[in-house]
Amino acid sequence: MAHLDLFCVRSPSPEGLRVTAPRFYRDPFPPEKASPFDRTDPAQQLNAVMAASFEKRRLLNCSEYQAFKVIEADIAAARRGYRVFAQTSLGEVLMSPDEDAFHSINAKRVDILIVDQGGWPVAAVEYQGDGHYQGTAAARDVIKKEALRKAGIRYVEITAADSAEQIRSRVRDQLGWQAIGITPFGARRTG
Repeated sequence: MAHLDLFCVRSPSPEGLRVTAPRFYRDPFPPEKASPFDRTDPAQQLNAVMAASFEKRRLLNCSEYQAFKVIEADIAAARRGYRVFAQTSLGEVLMSPDEDAFHSINAKRVDILIVDQGGWPVAAVEYQGDGHYQGTAAARDVIKKEALRKAGIRYVEITAADSAEQIRSRVRDQLGWQAIGITPFGARRTG
């Protein structure tokens, strides 16, 4: 780009005409601004990833992981073919014909997802730790809960104060397993 120098000519002074640079210089042909990052462009994504550093991080914090292990063991012990997943994106298990509604839940995650023997989600478990309700966490939970309800997926809240038995009981209640007598070890209770 050509660079254009601008000068101001002031009215005559006792010394004659003076040519001075303007106080505020503005290039009439500013350099083009770098285009914004396009998150849909694989080339830009690759360049960003190649230029950045990464490190692994925990999928669940310690308390969430303890709750996950309780639920995972209980689901496995029931021997009904159900599976447990951690930190599952709602965009992977829910769909909506309304694009705005889908984008409202797409990046949100549930702490623990239980799927049936066919791979269909049946229950979402949200772990509410001691510092959970900070910022917009409560609003995010309401959005997740409503979307899950509309899709027919049960919602279970557990807290840091819940014992392992309380966690198992809440999950079994939501799955309807208390009514049919599933014990923690997968055997059916007898009369």
